[in-house]
Amino acid sequence: MNIIALFKIVPDDTLIKISGNSLDLNVPNKISTYDKNAIEEAIRIKEKHGGKAYGITAGITDRKTIREALAMGLDEVISIDMKEMDVMTTAEAIAEEVNQIKPNIILAGESTTDSSGGVLPSYLAAILNYPIVSYAKSISIEGDKVKVERNLTTLTEIVEAPMPAVISVVGEINTPRIPTVRQILESAKKPVRSLTFNKTPKVKIVSISPYVIQRKKIIIEGKMEEAVDKLLSYLRGEGVL
Repeated sequence: MNIIALFKIVPDDTLIKISGNSLDLNVPNKISTYDKNAIEEAIRIKEKHGGKAYGITAGITDRKTIREALAMGLDEVISIDMKEMDVMTTAEAIAEEVNQIKPNIILAGESTTDSSGGVLPSYLAAILNYPIVSYAKSISIEGDKVKVERNLTTLTEIVEAPMPAVISVVGEINTPRIPTVRQILESAKKPVRSLTFNKTPKVKIVSISPYVIQRKKIIIEGKMEEAVDKLLSYLRGEGVL
């Protein structure tokens, strides 16, 4: 069985700072949070059913971060360098590599921490003509089908789909493993195939600016009853009530 885990290398969002009217993106990279869950699930499926677990990443091709994915247990990573990208061109670049591997399952995080678009798996599935299952919190293989338990917030849905299939996972599906020192050292021996994909995207990011909330900084003093009356009066004046 061949399993592909898609992962995106992104700036560490916990370290990004606001600098004037812009964001300071000069921070270390990391694997997008839910993509780690996709990697972990790919490894678990490989450990249970055998086969090979591949990783595909497009965009930032930071070798240190790629080694982290390999240290978790991926057998090989395909690294696609893209200077310009949108969802469609990214899906097209990934689809070219998928067609060579011919996987049974493609796993991805439900969304990435840099854009939170959550649509790449669906784009990829449409290009490949694979079924798409989203919000997966549990995956099991039954013959030539995959059974998925989906978290739809107010209810849980269980669906079946023929393989090959594209599945996007939520964070509760698993807890990503932390590689040991030995696994980190051994990751340097695993293959990383680097390539370039150049295609002009139809959608380009023109600018990125922080969303800043200007707080009123109003302090209401006095006894509780008086303070409550002042607060209500202020909220009415602001049109909140």
